[in-house]
Amino acid sequence: MLDLKVTNGNVFIPGAGFFKTEVGVKDGKIVMLGDKLPEAARTVDAGGKTVAPGAIDPHIHLGIFNDFALECESETRAALAGGVTTVGVFMGGGESYLPQLGALIDIVEKKSSVDLFFHLSIFTEAQMAEMEEYYRTFGVTSFKFYMAGVRGVFPGVTDGFIYEGFRKVAAMGDRATACVHCEDQSLLDIAFDKVCRETPNGTLCDWANAHPNMAEEEAIMRACYLAQKAGNRLYIVHISTKEGADRFAGICRDRTCRAFGETTSAYLSVDKNDQIGLVAKMLPPLRSGADVDGLWERVKDDTIYTFGTDNVSMNRAIKQAEKGMLGAMPGYPILQTHLSAILTEGYHKRGVPLETILTKATANPARVFGIYPQKGTIAAGSDADLVIFDLDRERTVKSDELFSYGDFSLYEGKVLKGWPEVVIKGGRVAYEGGKIAIEPGAGSYLRRTL
Repeated sequence: MLDLKVTNGNVFIPGAGFFKTEVGVKDGKIVMLGDKLPEAARTVDAGGKTVAPGAIDPHIHLGIFNDFALECESETRAALAGGVTTVGVFMGGGESYLPQLGALIDIVEKKSSVDLFFHLSIFTEAQMAEMEEYYRTFGVTSFKFYMAGVRGVFPGVTDGFIYEGFRKVAAMGDRATACVHCEDQSLLDIAFDKVCRETPNGTLCDWANAHPNMAEEEAIMRACYLAQKAGNRLYIVHISTKEGADRFAGICRDRTCRAFGETTSAYLSVDKNDQIGLVAKMLPPLRSGADVDGLWERVKDDTIYTFGTDNVSMNRAIKQAEKGMLGAMPGYPILQTHLSAILTEGYHKRGVPLETILTKATANPARVFGIYPQKGTIAAGSDADLVIFDLDRERTVKSDELFSYGDFSLYEGKVLKGWPEVVIKGGRVAYEGGKIAIEPGAGSYLRRTL
């Protein structure tokens, strides 16, 4: 007997299309697809709705402004309720990760409701020297480099440092990945000083002026050039500008550059003129409506390969938007609204094919980060992480109805269309009827292999 089966669904298999088929689950794995599958201990009737692989958000942050354990518990439950069943967490800091990761993995196994893997930011020569050990001991295969830092928090690193890091990633093999935050530090410094002089009490638009689009475009060119010379796989995180995406599209036509581009649900759905104001302050900042449209064009032509969130969890007390443009903290909780925002802006408003959106949210990040086909597809042997979507359901976003500990949302009071109705995690119904049905700790840490 099967443990669970999903019937009467329009099942999406990335790369293959939609199928009227049942999905059979045993011991947390998908074991068969077909008509009239054997009996199951539980049957979930999808009611003709879309059944997709659980989404993978490859780009979130936990524990920056609050306790890692607290955020690991609350924010992964928000992710689960939003149809995200696996997350990639970027960790930072100037110390060795070797003494830290074991304890963090223990927290993940006790607190997380989704599966989780780490990317490690590399800031020092000592960290770079330990990259192979991070892989051998903890199964980490992706490393991040900041071409520009965050004032008062951490500096960026030089091109020479990045190139040496890229060479180490290349030496680790084809499944290792270098992730890069692409902004040119010198251009930012000049623009930031100008904005501080002229509009120190500025708006979200002024904050965008402190991070000119040109700075992203120029840095993307440099990052791709360094990766071509070093021979490594490259992942450009959170592309936010039309200029950056267009430049990246041209670079990708050169097949010697093995590069993947990510954008986020925020950059695809909210612009700098939004009435939400400084609670939407972020790095990089929200851009213009023309940038939003330009990014969607690059989603359509596959320049943009994946969707993330760059989630930085916080509440209003941490955000401190009342302190103005310079005093407000960067970041926002966005995990639970991630897929609904993309479906609203892409599928419903712009007619982007559902296959395109779901593939970039599932199979593509799994392929980039070495967890496919365990994740990101619906096939025999894959983990039974499934989402049943009601694509026509409209819901007005109210932050007090979301599972994040954050008490604000970029979409507060807005109507988003397309929401998860049922989420199955590891073969168990984990979210249904607006309620989470599993306890913290149901998720696992994912050790990746080269």
